[in-house]
Amino acid sequence: MNRRRAFTLIELMIAITIVAVLTMASYAPYNYYQNKAKLKVTSREISQVIYESRNMAINGAVWSSSNVSIWVYFDTSTLWNNTIQVFSYPYNILDNNINHLETVDTKLLKTLTLKKWIQIDSIDSNNNFLFYFEAITWDIKYFRWWGSPMIPINITLPDSESIDIDFSYKWSSSPNLNKSISYFTLTNIIDY
Repeated sequence: MNRRRAFTLIELMIAITIVAVLTMASYAPYNYYQNKAKLKVTSREISQVIYESRNMAINGAVWSSSNVSIWVYFDTSTLWNNTIQVFSYPYNILDNNINHLETVDTKLLKTLTLKKWIQIDSIDSNNNFLFYFEAITWDIKYFRWWGSPMIPINITLPDSESIDIDFSYKWSSSPNLNKSISYFTLTNIIDY
């Protein structure tokens, strides 16, 4: 008499259910840590863009025969909230001629697109913000736009103040999926 040993249908269903539950239980933490890692990478990318821009203004751009000022533009509007743009300006441009769009005098140097589902929520409690690194004098100015038509407003900050850049994963209200980095104006150091 040949007796075959095998799983019954019920035993097989129980085994599949256990494997499915374990898979689902391990996926949630993996997804959470993956999203936190995206925020961490974004912190480094934003810091790097600001540092590179400041260094280009101080040291001069290799591709340019003259000194250029560099600006880094953040915007939380739905169209731009996952990009950071870096432009060059002539070093002697007047404050009221500063624009946050590409013109004849300005050149788009770089656009940083943030990771998928990461967006900028606010920059020092503003909807838009511009870091302006001036060539030759090495001054740093800060602007935001207000009104219609959009007018650049120079923001004067005390030396001890920091500029906070807030961003999150899918506009999350969870503190674990929100991140803020601080740019200290006196020391030009970014804390993340």
